[in-house]
Amino acid sequence: MNRLYPVFLKVDGRRALVVGGGNVAEQKIRTLLDCGAEVTVISPALTPWIEECSVSSKVVLVRRKYAAGDVAGYAIALAATDDPAVQTQVYSEASALNVPVNVADKPELCTFYLGSVFAKGDLKVAVSTNGLSPTAGKMIRNRIANEFATGYPEAIEKIGRLRSGIKETFPDYESRKRMHEQYFNGELQRIGAVTKTGSDERGRKIESGISPTESLKDETGVAGKVFLVGAGPGDPDLITVKGLRILRSAEVVLYDALVCEALLRGESLTAELIYVGKRSGTRCMKQEEINGILIRKAREGRTVVRLKCGDPFVFGRGREEVDALQRAGIEAEVVPGITAGTGVPTSIGIPLTHRKEASTVLFVTGHEDPLKERERVDWASAARADTLVIYMGTKNLGNVSGKLISNGVPRLRPAAVIFGGTTDDEKVITGTVGDISEKAGEIGTDLPGLVVIGETVRSLEGSASRRKSRPPKNSGQERNHFVEQLFV
Repeated sequence: MNRLYPVFLKVDGRRALVVGGGNVAEQKIRTLLDCGAEVTVISPALTPWIEECSVSSKVVLVRRKYAAGDVAGYAIALAATDDPAVQTQVYSEASALNVPVNVADKPELCTFYLGSVFAKGDLKVAVSTNGLSPTAGKMIRNRIANEFATGYPEAIEKIGRLRSGIKETFPDYESRKRMHEQYFNGELQRIGAVTKTGSDERGRKIESGISPTESLKDETGVAGKVFLVGAGPGDPDLITVKGLRILRSAEVVLYDALVCEALLRGESLTAELIYVGKRSGTRCMKQEEINGILIRKAREGRTVVRLKCGDPFVFGRGREEVDALQRAGIEAEVVPGITAGTGVPTSIGIPLTHRKEASTVLFVTGHEDPLKERERVDWASAARADTLVIYMGTKNLGNVSGKLISNGVPRLRPAAVIFGGTTDDEKVITGTVGDISEKAGEIGTDLPGLVVIGETVRSLEGSASRRKSRPPKNSGQERNHFVEQLFV
């Protein structure tokens, strides 16, 4: 467990000691100078750059070995020498004088660690690995830099100029916090950095010269925004980068029954969570109730994510929710996801198309709305597809198989049912159109199932061993996605 207390230390105008004159010392000196420290270097040998710094008076140079008592009077001490005796001496003397000390590559001789830092403008992010792996820290730092280098520093600088106006207008902490969040979100969206919006109109007014105080007073009733985000077929790593980014910035999340819990338990997810799942055989929230919650939360000025399994617009009622939001005057944005019909077969080795075997793919539902006046699935057309993918078809699989056979599908055409696709609970049943219903019924699982029918299902014969040896995803546990991608 990392028990380090995270702080950012002010060294501007304060004395800092660096013991050592090599390349590692040079890195420490550069950082200290960037932070405004008054740097003294003690070392008998120096790199050319450190020599140049001493000539230009950027640093004070003491060209000799470290001597007892040298650390006294400094606000911070860094040792970048490979001499074990000097390392121990600097640490011991600094500790005795309560001077924060860091000895390079010696975690046991440090009272603080130097994280891997990304900095741009007023934004600075430091990564700590508790002294265990500086390399991993740097790799994670680079991922953070890729994520936040565009837009975020500029937005921070702009909202900083508005801080006094916000404080005057909203004296209590919670309302100030909300105003900061809404302006910052609107600024990011305008820049194109990412994610959620709060009040883009508020941002435009402020940019055009209207005072922050008047603008914020006028805009307190501005509605938030709803994002319909596809979570993918089950494995939490299969959500898109954009979808994950928006989810982490949400203030409210309405989620389905089949959404992986790991997505909802991440350390950076602090949103209000509302379960609105629909599962067969259980009492569930009506669609009208879900629409009402989305509208109400957005009208509170909050950023709302409707987290849906697969893709929001593939058998997901996403269009119904967007229509309801638009009628209520709420802005909505759809973030596509990997739908089960493509993600699940691909993950186990079933290609939906094949140059020699399958030129057409058809997605159908095996469970239509019982309130429809007539069945909308044309099973005669479905029977002509090279590859047929059936959503929500396991409970009605016997009836579906019968309709296909009656419309000319051979009883021996390969078929597969994948229960819990891409999750740790995944189960794959193979057979033919004639016997797949009976085989799947023997499993008796309550997991969601996807049915795939076509000649490409035979590909499973060659990939069975690979599927069995696939490492577990630990989808039910919290995971740090950055670290996982680095080390898998």
